[in-house]
Amino acid sequence: MKYSVILSLLLFIFPAWFEQYTKDKLIVFASLSYYGSDFDNDKRCDFSVWDNNTSTLYYQLSSNQQFYKRKFFETRIPYEPVFADYDGDRKTDQAFFHRDSGQWIINYSSKPDIQEKFFLGSLGDIPIPTDINGRGVQDPTIWRPNNSTWLLTAVEKDGSKSKKVILEGSYQDAAFSADFDGDKKSDLIVWRPDDGFWHIVKSSADFDFSESEHIKHGEERDIIVPNDYNNDGKCDLVFWRPDDQTWYFRYTGPNESSQIKFGYKNDIPLSCDVDGDSVPELITWSRAKRSWNVLNFRKQESSSYKWEVPESSIPTVSILQSYE
Repeated sequence: MKYSVILSLLLFIFPAWFEQYTKDKLIVFASLSYYGSDFDNDKRCDFSVWDNNTSTLYYQLSSNQQFYKRKFFETRIPYEPVFADYDGDRKTDQAFFHRDSGQWIINYSSKPDIQEKFFLGSLGDIPIPTDINGRGVQDPTIWRPNNSTWLLTAVEKDGSKSKKVILEGSYQDAAFSADFDGDKKSDLIVWRPDDGFWHIVKSSADFDFSESEHIKHGEERDIIVPNDYNNDGKCDLVFWRPDDQTWYFRYTGPNESSQIKFGYKNDIPLSCDVDGDSVPELITWSRAKRSWNVLNFRKQESSSYKWEVPESSIPTVSILQSYE
C-alpha cells in the first residue's frame, strides 16, 4: 500500500474519519493524554477543547468549575496545541506548534507575562514533549516521520542544554513518549498500525535501539490511548477499537490484559485523571453532540457533560496522523 503523509494535530482538523475509511486510507491516532491538562494544579484533569477556526481555547477548571474562553491568535495560520508542563510548576502550560515552520510558542503558567518563541522542527514534523532526564519537566521534542528520527533537547540542572538524535520508527508510525520502564524518564515509543507492534526505546538503556522492546498489541484502524491506568508509575499500552467501541489494556508491570466497552463509534477517545485519585478515567468526546463521556472503570460509574462550543472543537490532548 502506498502512503503519503498528511499530518495534522487532531486539535484542528477533524474529518469524519471513521466514515471515510477506504482500503487506501489509514488514520493513526496517538493520545497526549499522558501529559494531562491540569491548569490549576489541583491534581485533577481540566477539560479543554481547541477550535482551530477561531484559534480559541475553551476549558473548565476542576477547582472552581468555571468555564473559560481564550483566543490566542488573530491570524488563520494554524497552530497546534502541545500542552504540557514545560516549567516544572505542576501546571499545564498552553503551548503551540506551527508545523509548516517548526515554530513553538509557549505560555508559561509560572510567568504569565512572558511568552517564549523559538524554532525546533520543520514541515511534516510531530511535536512530542519528553522528559529524558527525569526532572519532572517536559522539554520540546520533535519526531520526524520522513527519516524516522527523534530530535531531543534536554535542559540540565545547571541550565545547560543537551541534544540527542535517535533513530526509531517508520514513516507511518504513531509516536509518543512516556515512562514505560518506571525510571521517571520518558521512553520513546512508536506504534506501527501495519502489524500492531509497539516499539519502545528505553531511557534506562540509554535509548539503545538494540535493547528496545517490541510488543504486539492492536491492529490497523485501532486508536492508541496509552497512559498509566493502574498507577504503578509505568505507562500501559492501551488502544480503543472504534468498530466495537472497546478499550484493550495491556498493563506494563504485571503484564496482564483486560477489556472494557465504552464510547460510541465516532467518538474521540482520551484519558485523564478526573477525580484526583492518580488513576485516569476513560473519556470520549462526541463531536456531533459536543459532549464529554467519562467512565471511572474502577468504580464502574459513568457521567456525561455537554458543552456549548463550536462543532469544530477538538480535545487538546490528541494527535492525529492520516496516511493515504
